[in-house]
Amino acid sequence: MIWGLLLIPTAGGIAAFMLRQNRLRRGVLVAAAVGHATLVASIWAAWPVTPRPALDGWLGVDAFGLLFLTLCSLLFLAASVYAVGYLDHEDRSHLHRDFEGGGLFTNEPEAVFTSCLLLFLAAMTLATLSQHLGLMWVAVEATTLFSAPLIYFHRHRRSLEATWKYVLICSVGIALAMLGNFALSAALQPGTGHGDSALVVDHLLASAEHLNPVWVKLAFVFFVVGY
Repeated sequence: MIWGLLLIPTAGGIAAFMLRQNRLRRGVLVAAAVGHATLVASIWAAWPVTPRPALDGWLGVDAFGLLFLTLCSLLFLAASVYAVGYLDHEDRSHLHRDFEGGGLFTNEPEAVFTSCLLLFLAAMTLATLSQHLGLMWVAVEATTLFSAPLIYFHRHRRSLEATWKYVLICSVGIALAMLGNFALSAALQPGTGHGDSALVVDHLLASAEHLNPVWVKLAFVFFVVGY
């Protein structure tokens, strides 16, 4: 179940990039969104029984993560249905006029837009399923990388400016969040860490009384400001 939530948008993103016909590409977009939402609904149907954790507990479904996963899935489903008509209107073979500057511009290939849209869903899913704070950091960074081309869909000056500002702000935030991971690792007292599993949420909760409170508070500040 967990792997299906990740593989459906990932495989859809790869397929959307490789397909040659826009109609098939849009069909893959909607089909992946429906499949993802169906899996999320099946988790709710079986609740409170949750899917089996994966990667030695690095991936799992908890109540708060399922809430965010559901919101992401439903919003993406609505966006994918809307995108069918939107992309049909934004035909790349025609030049478009910038409503502000008056200049002409083209759109980036639809394959890039659709593929990044699906890979963004995969990254968001990974972030909500991550029980390891380091893996969650990777997933959040991936959302930035996959969403930046979406901002530059219209290839004109203002879109380019918006894209680099977005990447800059997100990069500063994710760097601060990484410092939070470092601080939380430093909070672990000698003998309480378990190698690569030291930043797994369950382990941190189990060893909470052994954590250095100063480092934990510092990690909290970095997490709040960074993320």
